[in-house]
Amino acid sequence: MAIHQTATTQFVTVNDTKFAYRLFGATSSIPLVCLQHYRGTMDHWDPLFLDTLALTRPIFLIDYAGMGLSTGTTPTTFSGWASDVASVLKALNIPAIDLLGFSVGGFAAQMLALNYPSLVKHLILCGTGPSATEGLQPTGEGIFEGFTNAMTFEENKTIYLSAFYTSSTTNQKAGLEAWERITTSRENRSDWTGLESTQNQSAAFVAWSKGEGDVSFPRLGELKMPVLVAAGGKDNVVRTENSLILWRAIERGHLVVYPDASHGFMSQYAVLFARNVELFLGEK
Repeated sequence: MAIHQTATTQFVTVNDTKFAYRLFGATSSIPLVCLQHYRGTMDHWDPLFLDTLALTRPIFLIDYAGMGLSTGTTPTTFSGWASDVASVLKALNIPAIDLLGFSVGGFAAQMLALNYPSLVKHLILCGTGPSATEGLQPTGEGIFEGFTNAMTFEENKTIYLSAFYTSSTTNQKAGLEAWERITTSRENRSDWTGLESTQNQSAAFVAWSKGEGDVSFPRLGELKMPVLVAAGGKDNVVRTENSLILWRAIERGHLVVYPDASHGFMSQYAVLFARNVELFLGEK
Protein backbone atom coordinates (compact mmCIF):
# COMPACT_ATOMS: atom_id res chain seq x y z
CA MET A 1 0.00 0.00 0.00
CA ALA A 2 1.39 3.39 -0.99
CA ILE A 3 1.77 6.08 1.65
CA HIS A 4 2.31 9.83 1.36
CA GLN A 5 6.07 9.45 1.01
CA THR A 6 5.82 6.93 -1.84
CA ALA A 7 2.60 7.94 -3.60
CA THR A 8 2.99 8.50 -7.33
CA THR A 9 2.18 11.94 -8.69
CA GLN A 10 -0.33 11.67 -11.52
CA PHE A 11 -1.77 14.25 -13.91
CA VAL A 12 -5.09 14.91 -15.59
CA THR A 13 -5.81 17.73 -18.04
CA VAL A 14 -9.07 19.64 -17.66
CA ASN A 15 -9.86 22.76 -19.72
CA ASP A 16 -6.21 23.10 -20.82
CA THR A 17 -4.91 22.96 -17.23
CA LYS A 18 -2.78 20.00 -16.17
CA PHE A 19 -3.68 19.16 -12.57
CA ALA A 20 -1.31 17.18 -10.36
CA TYR A 21 -2.82 14.75 -7.88
CA ARG A 22 -1.96 11.73 -5.73
CA LEU A 23 -4.24 8.88 -4.72
CA PHE A 24 -2.95 6.44 -2.13
CA GLY A 25 -3.92 4.36 0.88
CA ALA A 26 -6.51 1.66 1.50
CA THR A 27 -9.18 1.03 -1.12
CA SER A 28 -12.03 0.09 1.20
CA SER A 29 -14.12 3.27 0.85
CA ILE A 30 -14.64 6.44 -1.17
CA PRO A 31 -11.62 8.77 -1.23
CA LEU A 32 -11.01 11.52 1.29
CA VAL A 33 -10.13 14.59 -0.77
CA CYS A 34 -7.86 17.00 1.13
CA LEU A 35 -7.68 20.70 0.19
CA GLN A 36 -4.57 22.57 1.32
CA HIS A 37 -3.90 25.88 3.08
CA TYR A 38 -2.72 29.25 1.75
CA ARG A 39 0.35 28.95 -0.51
CA GLY A 40 0.58 25.23 0.26
CA THR A 41 0.87 22.25 -2.09
CA MET A 42 0.49 18.48 -1.84
CA ASP A 43 3.96 18.42 -0.29
CA HIS A 44 2.96 20.57 2.69
CA TRP A 45 0.70 18.04 4.40
CA ASP A 46 1.90 16.30 7.55
CA PRO A 47 2.65 12.67 6.56
CA LEU A 48 1.89 11.40 10.07
CA PHE A 49 -1.69 12.62 9.79
CA LEU A 50 -2.18 11.41 6.21
CA ASP A 51 -0.55 8.02 6.68
CA THR A 52 -2.63 7.30 9.78
CA LEU A 53 -5.78 7.97 7.75
CA ALA A 54 -4.44 6.04 4.76
CA LEU A 55 -4.47 2.82 6.78
CA THR A 56 -8.26 2.71 6.49
CA ARG A 57 -9.21 4.75 3.40
CA PRO A 58 -7.92 6.21 0.14
CA ILE A 59 -6.45 9.70 0.35
CA PHE A 60 -6.68 12.11 -2.59
CA LEU A 61 -4.39 15.15 -2.72
CA ILE A 62 -4.42 17.82 -5.40
CA ASP A 63 -2.46 20.92 -6.33
CA TYR A 64 -4.82 23.77 -7.22
CA ALA A 65 -4.37 25.40 -10.64
CA GLY A 66 -1.19 27.47 -10.76
CA MET A 67 0.21 25.88 -7.59
CA GLY A 68 2.78 23.18 -7.02
CA LEU A 69 2.96 20.81 -9.97
CA SER A 70 -0.28 21.99 -11.60
CA THR A 71 -0.25 24.37 -14.54
CA GLY A 72 -2.69 27.16 -15.31
CA THR A 73 -3.83 30.19 -13.37
CA THR A 74 -5.04 30.17 -9.78
CA PRO A 75 -8.69 31.32 -9.62
CA THR A 76 -9.38 34.50 -7.66
CA THR A 77 -12.44 33.04 -5.92
CA PHE A 78 -12.80 29.99 -3.71
CA SER A 79 -15.81 28.90 -5.73
CA GLY A 80 -13.38 28.83 -8.66
CA TRP A 81 -11.07 26.53 -6.70
CA ALA A 82 -14.07 24.32 -5.91
CA SER A 83 -15.14 24.20 -9.55
CA ASP A 84 -11.66 23.09 -10.59
CA VAL A 85 -11.62 20.27 -8.04
CA ALA A 86 -15.09 19.12 -9.11
CA SER A 87 -13.97 19.10 -12.75
CA VAL A 88 -10.91 17.00 -11.91
CA LEU A 89 -13.00 14.47 -9.99
CA LYS A 90 -15.45 14.25 -12.89
CA ALA A 91 -12.61 13.69 -15.35
CA LEU A 92 -11.32 10.86 -13.14
CA ASN A 93 -14.79 9.29 -12.84
CA ILE A 94 -14.92 9.75 -9.07
CA PRO A 95 -18.65 10.22 -8.32
CA ALA A 96 -18.55 10.51 -4.52
CA ILE A 97 -16.04 11.73 -1.95
CA ASP A 98 -15.52 12.66 1.63
CA LEU A 99 -13.94 16.12 1.81
CA LEU A 100 -11.46 17.79 4.17
CA GLY A 101 -10.41 21.42 3.86
CA PHE A 102 -7.74 23.12 5.94
CA SER A 103 -7.62 26.91 6.47
CA VAL A 104 -8.36 28.56 3.09
CA GLY A 105 -8.76 25.02 1.79
CA GLY A 106 -11.74 24.98 4.14
CA PHE A 107 -13.18 27.97 2.29
CA ALA A 108 -12.90 26.05 -0.99
CA ALA A 109 -14.32 22.93 0.68
CA GLN A 110 -17.41 24.84 1.81
CA MET A 111 -18.03 26.00 -1.75
CA LEU A 112 -17.45 22.53 -3.18
CA ALA A 113 -20.00 21.06 -0.75
CA LEU A 114 -22.49 23.86 -1.44
CA ASN A 115 -22.18 23.90 -5.23
CA TYR A 116 -21.80 20.12 -5.72
CA PRO A 117 -23.81 18.65 -2.83
CA SER A 118 -24.37 15.23 -4.41
CA LEU A 119 -20.60 14.75 -4.63
CA VAL A 120 -19.72 15.28 -0.95
CA LYS A 121 -20.87 12.69 1.60
CA HIS A 122 -19.00 14.00 4.67
CA LEU A 123 -17.39 17.42 5.12
CA ILE A 124 -14.50 18.17 7.50
CA LEU A 125 -13.57 21.82 8.02
CA CYS A 126 -10.27 22.35 9.82
CA GLY A 127 -8.95 25.62 11.20
CA THR A 128 -11.36 27.58 9.03
CA GLY A 129 -14.37 29.86 9.16
CA PRO A 130 -17.28 31.14 7.08
CA SER A 131 -17.33 34.09 4.73
CA ALA A 132 -18.11 37.55 6.10
CA THR A 133 -20.68 37.80 8.88
CA GLU A 134 -21.08 39.50 12.24
CA GLY A 135 -18.72 38.46 14.99
CA LEU A 136 -15.82 37.18 12.91
CA GLN A 137 -12.41 38.02 14.35
CA PRO A 138 -9.46 39.08 12.18
CA THR A 139 -6.27 37.11 11.69
CA GLY A 140 -3.58 37.99 14.23
CA GLU A 141 -1.49 41.04 13.43
CA GLY A 142 1.21 40.45 10.82
CA ILE A 143 0.37 36.78 10.21
CA PHE A 144 -1.19 37.09 6.75
CA GLU A 145 1.63 39.40 5.64
CA GLY A 146 4.17 36.97 7.07
CA PHE A 147 2.79 34.05 5.08
CA THR A 148 2.47 36.17 1.93
CA ASN A 149 5.99 37.57 2.03
CA ALA A 150 7.93 34.48 3.17
CA MET A 151 10.16 33.36 0.31
CA THR A 152 13.10 31.42 1.76
CA PHE A 153 13.02 28.11 3.60
CA GLU A 154 13.93 29.82 6.88
CA GLU A 155 11.33 32.57 6.44
CA ASN A 156 8.63 29.96 5.87
CA LYS A 157 9.84 27.97 8.87
CA THR A 158 9.71 31.06 11.09
CA ILE A 159 6.15 32.04 10.16
CA TYR A 160 5.01 28.42 10.35
CA LEU A 161 6.28 27.98 13.90
CA SER A 162 5.06 31.38 15.12
CA ALA A 163 1.59 31.19 13.51
CA PHE A 164 0.73 27.48 13.68
CA TYR A 165 1.88 26.97 17.29
CA THR A 166 1.71 28.89 20.53
CA SER A 167 4.92 30.16 22.09
CA SER A 168 5.05 27.50 24.82
CA THR A 169 8.02 25.15 24.85
CA THR A 170 5.75 22.14 24.33
CA ASN A 171 4.02 23.69 21.33
CA GLN A 172 7.24 24.83 19.69
CA LYS A 173 8.71 21.35 20.11
CA ALA A 174 5.63 19.87 18.43
CA GLY A 175 5.97 22.43 15.66
CA LEU A 176 9.60 21.61 15.01
CA GLU A 177 8.79 17.90 14.86
CA ALA A 178 5.96 18.55 12.40
CA TRP A 179 8.14 20.84 10.28
CA GLU A 180 10.77 18.11 10.07
CA ARG A 181 8.17 15.53 9.01
CA ILE A 182 6.64 17.83 6.39
CA THR A 183 9.90 19.04 4.84
CA THR A 184 11.71 15.68 4.72
CA SER A 185 8.91 13.29 3.76
CA ARG A 186 9.48 13.40 0.00
CA GLU A 187 12.31 14.13 -2.40
CA ASN A 188 11.98 16.88 -5.02
CA ARG A 189 9.29 18.67 -3.03
CA SER A 190 7.26 21.53 -4.46
CA ASP A 191 8.04 24.97 -3.09
CA TRP A 192 5.46 27.33 -1.63
CA THR A 193 3.53 29.09 -4.37
CA GLY A 194 5.07 31.96 -6.32
CA LEU A 195 4.09 35.60 -6.70
CA GLU A 196 1.29 35.37 -9.30
CA SER A 197 -0.54 32.53 -7.58
CA THR A 198 -0.06 34.14 -4.17
CA GLN A 199 -1.59 37.38 -5.45
CA ASN A 200 -4.61 35.47 -6.78
CA GLN A 201 -4.99 33.57 -3.52
CA SER A 202 -4.85 36.88 -1.66
CA ALA A 203 -7.56 38.30 -3.92
CA ALA A 204 -9.76 35.30 -3.18
CA PHE A 205 -9.18 35.74 0.55
CA VAL A 206 -10.04 39.45 0.44
CA ALA A 207 -13.28 38.84 -1.49
CA TRP A 208 -14.23 36.06 0.94
CA SER A 209 -13.54 38.28 3.92
CA LYS A 210 -15.79 40.99 2.45
CA GLY A 211 -18.57 38.56 1.53
CA GLU A 212 -18.26 39.39 -2.16
CA GLY A 213 -19.36 37.00 -4.90
CA ASP A 214 -20.25 33.34 -4.41
CA VAL A 215 -19.51 32.82 -0.70
CA SER A 216 -20.64 30.46 2.03
CA PHE A 217 -22.25 32.11 5.03
CA PRO A 218 -25.67 32.98 3.54
CA ARG A 219 -25.94 29.39 2.27
CA LEU A 220 -24.58 27.26 5.13
CA GLY A 221 -28.11 26.09 5.91
CA GLU A 222 -28.06 24.25 2.57
CA LEU A 223 -25.47 21.77 3.86
CA LYS A 224 -27.29 18.51 4.61
CA MET A 225 -24.35 16.11 4.92
CA PRO A 226 -22.65 15.49 8.29
CA VAL A 227 -20.04 18.20 8.93
CA LEU A 228 -17.14 18.13 11.39
CA VAL A 229 -15.67 21.50 12.37
CA ALA A 230 -12.25 21.10 14.01
CA ALA A 231 -10.09 23.82 15.55
CA GLY A 232 -7.27 24.54 17.92
CA GLY A 233 -8.42 26.21 21.11
CA LYS A 234 -5.92 29.07 20.65
CA ASP A 235 -5.91 29.58 16.88
CA ASN A 236 -4.59 33.00 15.93
CA VAL A 237 -4.68 32.50 12.14
CA VAL A 238 -8.33 31.64 11.62
CA ARG A 239 -9.57 32.52 15.06
CA THR A 240 -11.20 29.78 17.11
CA GLU A 241 -14.23 32.06 17.51
CA ASN A 242 -14.70 31.98 13.73
CA SER A 243 -14.81 28.19 13.72
CA LEU A 244 -17.52 28.33 16.39
CA ILE A 245 -19.59 30.73 14.27
CA LEU A 246 -19.20 28.32 11.35
CA TRP A 247 -20.28 25.34 13.44
CA ARG A 248 -23.36 27.09 14.83
CA ALA A 249 -24.60 27.86 11.30
CA ILE A 250 -24.50 24.21 10.13
CA GLU A 251 -27.49 21.97 10.74
CA ARG A 252 -25.59 18.69 11.13
CA GLY A 253 -22.42 20.21 12.51
CA HIS A 254 -20.14 18.44 14.97
CA LEU A 255 -17.41 20.35 16.79
CA VAL A 256 -14.07 19.29 18.23
CA VAL A 257 -11.61 21.78 19.74
CA TYR A 258 -8.09 20.68 20.68
CA PRO A 259 -6.62 22.16 23.87
CA ASP A 260 -3.47 24.29 24.00
CA ALA A 261 -3.25 24.27 20.20
CA SER A 262 -3.25 26.89 17.46
CA HIS A 263 -3.57 26.56 13.67
CA GLY A 264 -1.26 23.54 13.66
CA PHE A 265 -3.53 21.30 15.73
CA MET A 266 -3.73 18.79 12.86
CA SER A 267 -0.02 18.08 13.33
CA GLN A 268 0.16 18.64 17.09
CA TYR A 269 -2.58 16.03 17.54
CA ALA A 270 -1.94 14.18 14.27
CA VAL A 271 -2.81 10.64 15.32
CA LEU A 272 -5.68 11.64 17.62
CA PHE A 273 -7.21 13.89 14.99
CA ALA A 274 -6.90 11.16 12.35
CA ARG A 275 -8.77 8.80 14.69
CA ASN A 276 -11.44 11.44 15.29
CA VAL A 277 -11.82 11.85 11.52
CA GLU A 278 -12.16 8.08 11.06
CA LEU A 279 -14.87 7.94 13.72
CA PHE A 280 -16.75 10.85 12.17
CA LEU A 281 -16.60 9.36 8.67
CA GLY A 282 -18.44 6.33 10.00
CA GLU A 283 -21.54 8.46 10.63
CA LYS A 284 -24.35 8.03 8.13
